[in-house]
Amino acid sequence: MEGKTSGPSCSGLNLVAHPRAKSKVWKYFGFDTDADGCILHWKRIYCRVCMSQIAYSGNTSNLSYHLEKNHPVEFSEFVKSNTDQMREAFATAYSKIKMEPAGVHVQPTHDSTLRQSFNYENRRHNDLTVAVLNFICEGLCPVSVVEEPTFKALMSTVDPGYSLPSRSDLLGKMLPQMYCRTRDLVFGELAGVVNCGITTDLWQSQTQNRTYISLSTHSVNYNTTSGFSMTNKCLKTFEVQEDNTAENITRAMYEAFVEWGITHKVSGATTNGSVDIVKACSLLELSVEMPCLGHSVNRAMDEAFQLPRVDAFLSCCRKLVDHFREPAMYLLREKQKQHGLPLHTLVTDRGRSWLATLAMLQRLKEQQVAITATLVENSSSHHFNFDSADWALMEGLIEVLQPFKVVANMFTSCRYPTISMVRPVLHMLLNTTLKANEGDLKEISMTKEVISKVLSSTYSQNSQSSQEIAMFLNTATFLDPRYKKLPFLSAQECSKVESNIIEEAKAILEKQVVERPCLDDFSLVSDEPPNKKLVPPRESSTSSATQDNPLAAIFCQSDSDQSQEELHAQVVEELSNYKSQRVLGLNEDPLLWWSSHAALFPTLPKVLQKYWCVPATSVPCHRLFSSSGTVLCGKRNRISPVLVDQQVFLYENLRSYYEPEHCEEDLEGTCGGGQSLD
Repeated sequence: MEGKTSGPSCSGLNLVAHPRAKSKVWKYFGFDTDADGCILHWKRIYCRVCMSQIAYSGNTSNLSYHLEKNHPVEFSEFVKSNTDQMREAFATAYSKIKMEPAGVHVQPTHDSTLRQSFNYENRRHNDLTVAVLNFICEGLCPVSVVEEPTFKALMSTVDPGYSLPSRSDLLGKMLPQMYCRTRDLVFGELAGVVNCGITTDLWQSQTQNRTYISLSTHSVNYNTTSGFSMTNKCLKTFEVQEDNTAENITRAMYEAFVEWGITHKVSGATTNGSVDIVKACSLLELSVEMPCLGHSVNRAMDEAFQLPRVDAFLSCCRKLVDHFREPAMYLLREKQKQHGLPLHTLVTDRGRSWLATLAMLQRLKEQQVAITATLVENSSSHHFNFDSADWALMEGLIEVLQPFKVVANMFTSCRYPTISMVRPVLHMLLNTTLKANEGDLKEISMTKEVISKVLSSTYSQNSQSSQEIAMFLNTATFLDPRYKKLPFLSAQECSKVESNIIEEAKAILEKQVVERPCLDDFSLVSDEPPNKKLVPPRESSTSSATQDNPLAAIFCQSDSDQSQEELHAQVVEELSNYKSQRVLGLNEDPLLWWSSHAALFPTLPKVLQKYWCVPATSVPCHRLFSSSGTVLCGKRNRISPVLVDQQVFLYENLRSYYEPEHCEEDLEGTCGGGQSLD
């Protein structure tokens, strides 16, 4: 339905689409009109399928939502037509802005494509322009950098004859061109995705005083040549409005799902625990809303460090670090030499994470002998009363924090899905690291209790959603050949996990059986939800067979029963085979294992794809457990609001998900004086 074309009259209604309608969704909705064809009420629309009345506020997201929830067949048609429309729009826009000479074909790489597309006189000029564009996109730099005198001077030094592209050229042609091409590549990759998990990165632009959410999708894909691999793509960055925050987030996420064709592919979401984002996931009825392990640990540490005695002690440690500046620093150096200690300065943790606090405590502990000797001899240090009890508390805090650092390093170094590690790690931390010991200091006992309480409550099984999270984590862990023994679960709990996997696998096989008559070769790359219109022909086919042979119906039913039994037996046998395989080493790659064993397990890997696509953290681990996140915040602060979506999209999708931002210093660096004194 386009323009003002009238729809079918029902219940006395004569429906027309919006006069300026662009969305394909108006095919299924319309306004009521009078005898002259004038719209009666601009805030009230009707569904052409069920004639339900729906409130209209100027956008079409609630219309799409109505279709999905009430008319799945029509919604399937809409998703397909909408995706086709977007592809055509991008192709049209690209054809208008591209500057390729006639007869030149697009090459597979970004750089070569861009070199051919820019209409400049010489190759050197083209190469420099591509380099500038890559510098802006891959470095998340503001477009205004091309107007900076120092940048102009730099490029003039590189090539005195080179003319930088203008800001208007970048905004009007080059960035949109690169965005459209990258977007088309992402579209192509998502078309082959079976299941995907999503993550929401909630961040603030301090300079613009705006709050944004970057929405990303994650999937485990299989290729017969390379095996299993993880794909991570940024889809959209949108501003979070202050009014009706949860509803606005829901609408923005839903529109993104429809836009990218993943509405029926989302297995779950990983969030930072924001109330509004969690509510949005609930409104979207996602299968599981997974807490971010990194944010949970960071929140637990923040609460522990706010304990009065611990807070006062850490404040004293910071003052001690500050004291060892000139001239006390030179006295400390002499004591280090006398006692054969490393010539390291002390580090502080101001404005940084718990890992920085651990680094500060470890450096103080390392230099305990030199610090104590210096405090005794230095007359200006008598106000520091750092006694044996303080050193004991420091040692206790280090013992609590160190295992968390090991866990952080484990997650940061992984290049495969980490969701299977969450359950074993939590069990280890809660039952070993945070277990109360008889000899613990009171402050240490309280610290352990606070951290344990936060982690336990985050992943508890007290509610229905928490039980779903627990089952999801246990299932993901069982599918990891390193942890499949599940030693931290009871026999009954293990049985529930296996039963869940059997049901998941049977559902996949049943779907294959149902769809096989319609497909020459079953494939998992379908980009559309099942079309329910295909069901009646199959039923009529069976009915026809029954009419031809009166025994066909009997044997058909018998075959169906037997098929169910065979499917169950097949899954149970496959599961038994998996359990009998050698347990993989703890430091080996589970995704590589599944790639080499894919031929042995036709169904379990498909279950794995559903569970392992949901990440353990809502952002890459290096941004949670290092200064990489701080560096990224600084970069995002510089972006103009009108370019946030495009530039973040390009920045995230033109780099590896596991590639950390370049940091001049790490936790052992010079912040507060971490360098060697040599």
